[in-house]
Amino acid sequence: MKKHFLFALLLFLALPSMAQVAAVKPQQHGGHNGSSTLTVVAPRGLSFWLFVDDVLQNEDPVHSLCVRNLWNDNFYIRVELDNQDHNCVGQFINLRQSKTISIVQSNKLIGLEQAQINIRPELTLDLITQQPITAGNGQHPIMPVPPMPMGMNPHDYESACQIIAKESFDSSKLTVAKQVVSGNPMTASQILGICKMFSFESNKLEFAKYAYPYCTEPNKYFLLNDAFSYESSKRELDEYVRKY
Repeated sequence: MKKHFLFALLLFLALPSMAQVAAVKPQQHGGHNGSSTLTVVAPRGLSFWLFVDDVLQNEDPVHSLCVRNLWNDNFYIRVELDNQDHNCVGQFINLRQSKTISIVQSNKLIGLEQAQINIRPELTLDLITQQPITAGNGQHPIMPVPPMPMGMNPHDYESACQIIAKESFDSSKLTVAKQVVSGNPMTASQILGICKMFSFESNKLEFAKYAYPYCTEPNKYFLLNDAFSYESSKRELDEYVRKY
């Protein structure tokens, strides 16, 4: 039982969900060409779509994919599985050299991990840095609408809350909650939901402060006030956010 818990926890640490992560860098690559490659492979029976810095790379889902011409930089990669739940998982990776990433799955939890395997990918293509979008008549381009900030995948969030709730002590809940949010950016409402799982006001406040950098919509952090019973806690969080 302990092994299953530790494996699930390690997967959560690798998940940033399908969030529009606030720290994702803007597209400033221009026409720069690189020499690194990124290969992503899914478990048998699964296929996926790959996004690199929120730009879709493959129109049709594939089991394995190799992207060429990446340069030495940090990239945010995200995969969406071609299944009923359309599970998403993503993370930042540094491509100072070519890498192979495996999609790992345990029950309903998915994660990404670096692998030392040689495969012949189903699809190989050059990095797409800008998604072409055109109007119906093909004459005038349509500017894409920026996606709304999203937090942790609802299914993964529910599983994370169940894991936190199983802890007997508030201090243990706090430890697990910090581990989850540090790898999975969340909306203000999701952070509020976890805050309400703590019995002690001090732990609610500590988690609210810790989670702020991982919130995908910091402009809505005032929602966290609903977690506190004392005005002093609300003021302390407000002062912390203002100074951050």
